[in-house]
Formats: sequence, structure tokens, C-alpha cells
Amino acid sequence: MTGTGKNIEGLLNRLADNSRSELELVRTLADAIRRVDDQMLREIRGLTIQHQIRRETIVGELHSLAGRLCNLPVKHVPPPTRATIEQRPNVSQPGLNDDDAATESIPSNGGGADWRQAAKNIENELDYILNAPAPRH
Repeated sequence: MTGTGKNIEGLLNRLADNSRSELELVRTLADAIRRVDDQMLREIRGLTIQHQIRRETIVGELHSLAGRLCNLPVKHVPPPTRATIEQRPNVSQPGLNDDDAATESIPSNGGGADWRQAAKNIENELDYILNAPAPRH
């Protein structure tokens, strides 16, 4: 049995050596993984900083563009002359009453609609709606 005891002891020694070498390999692997993780973290932080810098640059450019768009040079066009209430024309046309003559005789200046014509249109629409027969149910 002494031979068997020596064989068992030799196997235990080899097992202990293998265990130490494997433990050393695991530690080396863990260190390598930790170094890779640290390197990856540094790279990600660097990318984050670069992204933030690019984003701030883009936002600055957008603010600059918005500022330029809001401050576009304006052509100085003199405001169109409009007839005032006191400037009621004295033109009489056959078949028109005073309100129609006032509405029809004011020239359009291309600067917007005439308020007299708009008021007349509203009156006409109200007359049409109020004089229409009631709906039957």
C-alpha cells in the first residue's frame, strides 16, 4: 500500500499545482477583463464628451441661425394710403345708394381688404340667413 499512498500523494500534489496554476490564470484573466473594462469606460466617456461638444456646437449654430432668421433685413416699403372715415367720396353712380356708392367708389390699393366692403358682405350674409325659411323637421 505504500505505492498507492505515494501515487495518491503525487496526484494530490499535481492537483494542487494544477489548482494554483488555474487560479493564477483566472486572476490574470480577471485583471485583463478589468483593464479592458476600464479602457472601454474611458473610451465611452471620451465619446460622450465629444458628443456633448458636437451637440453644444450644433445647438449654438441653430441658435445663431434662428437669430439671423428673426432679424432678416426688411424692405422699407411706404405704407399704402388708405381712405379714412372722414374721406367719404362724393361720387354718385346711377342705381347705387349712398352706402353702395361709398363701398364701390373706394379704390383698392392692394394693401388689404376694404373694411366697408367687408361690413357690407356681413350685412348681406346676415340678411340671407335671417330671411331664409325656417328648416322643417
